Amino acid sequence: MRNKMKHYEILIKDPIIAKHIPETHWYNYNALRSMLNKYSIIYLKPNDKSSGNGIIRIKFIAKDKYTVSFEKTTMNVDRANLTTALKKIITGNSKYIIQQGIDLATYKNNPFDMRIVLQKVWKTWRITLTSAKVASTEDAIVTNVAKGARDYLLQQILHEYDQKKDPMATFREIIDLSHQIANVLGNQLPIVITGIDIAVDKHGYIWFIESNEKPDCTRCKNVNDNLSIKKYEEARYLIKTSKKLIK
Repeated sequence: MRNKMKHYEILIKDPIIAKHIPETHWYNYNALRSMLNKYSIIYLKPNDKSSGNGIIRIKFIAKDKYTVSFEKTTMNVDRANLTTALKKIITGNSKYIIQQGIDLATYKNNPFDMRIVLQKVWKTWRITLTSAKVASTEDAIVTNVAKGARDYLLQQILHEYDQKKDPMATFREIIDLSHQIANVLGNQLPIVITGIDIAVDKHGYIWFIESNEKPDCTRCKNVNDNLSIKKYEEARYLIKTSKKLIK
């Protein structure tokens, strides 16, 4: 089962990675009040869901006024009525986390983040697939492909995105941070593959968004070259082989 908070609690202990993690807490009234006082955008996310399902965005628009966006619904809410409005949206048994919003970099005015797939072969993490996930609209709540975003070749987006930061320096930092995250998670959890979502904000700073222990790589493969796909498939084969040898 996916567990965003478990990953957060592991990674926040690493002093280098911690600098790249948005402030995150379990959702409750006190956490909501504190985060509203600090940030103009915050997100509420189900701890155990994927594909952008159940995510709520709260954006400051004026004194004590907020826009709440959820799936295809958007409404303006006074701060005094915000908790009541959220109770009507949050249903089911999922626990929610509350997280600092990131002012994502954009490509053709649409926000994007990146998926970095790493596989652990003979105790070594290898990056095999990468992609940039560009949201379908300028004001999209999430960048998940399942919610209409589109996968692009990562190098293309880093060379062409609107804020035009140094593409090679950004790429190296993304790769380095992804390796560090995979190593830390891999030392604590029994995982052999992870899909790490990384974002760049409009100032060029790199942020960790989340890690998926069972990433769907089908669409990601479509924007990778044959060599990368071969590395991915070879890693899958070697992981299966090593498991059989251990047994």
